[in-house]
Amino acid sequence: MNASRWRRLWPAQTPNAQRWVVIDVETTGLDPQSDDLLCVAALAVDLSACAPALRAGDSFEVVLQQQVLKATHDNILLHGIGWGQQRQGQPQGQALQALTDWVADSPLLAYHAAFDQEVLRQAYKRCHLAQPRWQWLDMADLLPTAFPASQARSLDQWMQDLGVRCVRRHQAIADVWATAELFLKAWPRWQAQRLQSWADLAQSAKEQRWLRLSQSAR
Repeated sequence: MNASRWRRLWPAQTPNAQRWVVIDVETTGLDPQSDDLLCVAALAVDLSACAPALRAGDSFEVVLQQQVLKATHDNILLHGIGWGQQRQGQPQGQALQALTDWVADSPLLAYHAAFDQEVLRQAYKRCHLAQPRWQWLDMADLLPTAFPASQARSLDQWMQDLGVRCVRRHQAIADVWATAELFLKAWPRWQAQRLQSWADLAQSAKEQRWLRLSQSAR
C-alpha cells in the first residue's frame, strides 16, 4: 500500500480554534482500503482557556454494525470487539453521520493519522456519504517537535517516555485518551516554541516530516 495515497488531502476549511478532536479507529485488518471500519472513538480538547483541557463529557464512541464477519480471531483479541458486538453495532451510515455531526468543524489529531484518515475516507465512500472537510495532524510528526531528544517511534514508546498509562491498548477510546494526554504533555513545549495555533503546529509537523524523510533517504 502506497503511503502517499493515505495522505490524500480532503478539501480544507478553517478549523475551530477552541475545540480540537483526538480520534482513533479500529478495523478488521491493516489495509485501510480493503479492511472494514469497526469502531470510532474520539475526545474533544478544549482550548478556550489558558491551557488545553480534556472534556470527558464531550466524547464520541461507536461500534459499526457488520453484516459479515471479516475479523480474524487474532484481530478480535487485539481490539476486543467480538462478533456479537459487531452484529449489534450501529448501522454504518447512521454511525458515520453521527460522527460528522459531532466533529463538526473541529480539526482532528491522531497517531499515524494517515491510516485513520484513509479508513474513514473509504468508509464514507462505501456508504455513499459526502466526505467531511476535516483538517488532520499526525501526532507522530508533532511529538518530536516537542521532545526532540526522545528516540520514541511508536505510540507505546511515547507513552513510556512521557509516563502516560493506557487502560487497554488497541481499545479505541483508551488509545484516544492516551494520545490526548500526550498532547497535553507536549503543549507547554510547543508554547515555549511559540507554536500555539493549528497553523503553527501544521507547519512544524510538515518540517518534522520532511526532516524524517530526508534522514531516512540517506
